[in-house]
Amino acid sequence: MLESQGIDVVIFWVDGVDPIHQQKRQQYLPDFQLNNTENTEQSTSLLRFVQHDELKFCLRSIKKFAPWYRKIWLVVDDQTPSFLDCEKMHADRIELVQHQSLFVNCEQYLPTFNSRTLATRLHTLAGLSEFYLLGNDDVMLGNHISPNYFFDQGNPIIYADWSSIAEKHNMTLHQLGIVNGAKMEGYDRDHFLVPSHGFIPFRKSIQQQLACDLSQQFSDNCHFRFRHESQFLPESLYYHHCVNTGQFILKNTEKMVHFSFELCRIGAPEKVKFLFDLILQGERDMFCINEYQSLYPRIPEVFDILLSICGGPLYCEISDCEKGNDIDG
Repeated sequence: MLESQGIDVVIFWVDGVDPIHQQKRQQYLPDFQLNNTENTEQSTSLLRFVQHDELKFCLRSIKKFAPWYRKIWLVVDDQTPSFLDCEKMHADRIELVQHQSLFVNCEQYLPTFNSRTLATRLHTLAGLSEFYLLGNDDVMLGNHISPNYFFDQGNPIIYADWSSIAEKHNMTLHQLGIVNGAKMEGYDRDHFLVPSHGFIPFRKSIQQQLACDLSQQFSDNCHFRFRHESQFLPESLYYHHCVNTGQFILKNTEKMVHFSFELCRIGAPEKVKFLFDLILQGERDMFCINEYQSLYPRIPEVFDILLSICGGPLYCEISDCEKGNDIDG
């Protein structure tokens, strides 16, 4: 089945500094309230929406290291990345998906500025393969991989680590999303899986069944236009469900590199370069750069490193965007 249907890649992307998009967000911010204002940065802050063409490296890395992909679905909100030629995207098997395509018959949830909400509705996308990988524009491949890296005889290979959070520690918005998803499958903060910061393998039929069985919870998850503490991460629910039903193969995240917000903002340059060296040497398979706009000014050589890792331009890239100052904004 995997060979006949192929594997799609789905990437969420937004240009949050676009004045039209900023104006649209501002229209809905007054009606939105978090339980804890400390979670603002992970929810409504401009940092959640800023992009510096990381998507270019993301797409290049997929083309270079996983050329077997069937199609890349780029989920956008009435926007197009400036470095892509829409007339040529078909040559790279890239298709733009507007938010509206995910909310047929439930348009009341639009507009949304919330990737959790988008992921909750992703299984409804017409034409999406049974097997797909979910990622954001800050996730990239760093090594050649085969389809069997993500699926084994149809079962998703889950790259995650078991973890726990003591009661005395407050959870971040991201951690809350993971734990909320885990709780829906009988786990709690004392024992749950933390998904890798990489591409997440999904089977659409499993997600469709979850959406049917948990229709109210899925609906509730879509109500929030921005990330909220009461939401669950769909990938967390999915992973824990696969564990409970035996439809999985669990592997740890040793082969991943996560350039966290802290590492991007204040991490020692020596540590950053060491981690990139591991990728360049083929010792790591996927990586995530949470905040490129903070990392690049501190360590400008990161740009050339990413060029070296992720490969040359796509066919559909606009040549003017090949200038070195493009991606750093």
